[in-house]
Amino acid sequence: MINASREPSVAFWTRQADAIQVGNPPKVQMQPRLPVMGQSYVEQEYAALAAEQPLLWSAEGELAARRSRMAAEQLGVPASASGFLLEQHQRAVTEAQGDYHLTVQVLAPYVCVQPKAKLRYWVVAPILALGDAVAVWSTSVAFGEVPEIAFGQALAAGLAAGAAGLVGSELRNYQLAKLRQRDLRSLSADEQRFARFFTGTTGGFGMVKLVGGLSLVVTLLVAVGIGLLRASVEGAAAGLTFGLLAAATAVGSALLGYSAADEVADQIDRSFGRWQQAMMRHQTLASCPHTKQRARAMEAVASIRAEHELRGTAASKRVDSLAFRVQRRQPQVFGHGAPAGEVSGQIGRRPRRGDRS
Repeated sequence: MINASREPSVAFWTRQADAIQVGNPPKVQMQPRLPVMGQSYVEQEYAALAAEQPLLWSAEGELAARRSRMAAEQLGVPASASGFLLEQHQRAVTEAQGDYHLTVQVLAPYVCVQPKAKLRYWVVAPILALGDAVAVWSTSVAFGEVPEIAFGQALAAGLAAGAAGLVGSELRNYQLAKLRQRDLRSLSADEQRFARFFTGTTGGFGMVKLVGGLSLVVTLLVAVGIGLLRASVEGAAAGLTFGLLAAATAVGSALLGYSAADEVADQIDRSFGRWQQAMMRHQTLASCPHTKQRARAMEAVASIRAEHELRGTAASKRVDSLAFRVQRRQPQVFGHGAPAGEVSGQIGRRPRRGDRS
């Protein structure tokens, strides 16, 4: 096999061609190849060698690509499974995107909450709950309670005071639902998908009163509890002060919930969250290592095969040129070239003058 990229191998084959000698007939002046002369054994030998080169190099390419091809086959099943999941999940991403766009198109005109209201709620609400919890914790420790136990009790009391403010959210949602209320027969096809936002009922005013009553009870219990605890440690004035502060915290929590409540905005946020989650999942599937590794292995196989195919073609051309070299160095046998009017440069059968085909 001729290595088309290494000079020592080419030089070796050139020396081999130069060493070939064919018996000399009587010397004559410059002459073309004789028409009666068929294909010589030398030409047949080099034609066979030229035909052999692509096969040898293809086999060499298969050997070089074998490890990469085995790796690609080994990764075929997991990569195929990942591709199937990726294709299926692409539909989920498309559906989530369409659902979000439809939700915005239909419900965006009914959003009443301020853009930063949700952020303000999630920043301020923990601060209010923490304020109540710190007041209870410090008083419990001063009263002689174990700090770890006192912290748990204080945290529960602070969260209870914060939860008492949920009545503000319920009241706000009830009012907005009344404002959106429409005859269901007047809804468009897209609006029918969100008909629950236009019925005007979110549990009814009775449910709002129930939640409000429970919130009031929680507020009173927390305020009285903190007041009595403080009074037992620091006196009646301190107890009254901290009890009122606890009640104010609960009322502030209710006002905060009222300003941030909007179930339409919540629905849009949930729809957007599902879309973002679907895209993140899709990106995770798309970055599956099995798919990457198999693609890399397949590309390596294709590149190695292409390289060896080109080297085989180059080696075949080199052998063809060596066959012409043998003929050029022995013109007394093969002549100095093809007769005028004939195609030259072919190894094997050459067209003769007078051929019809």
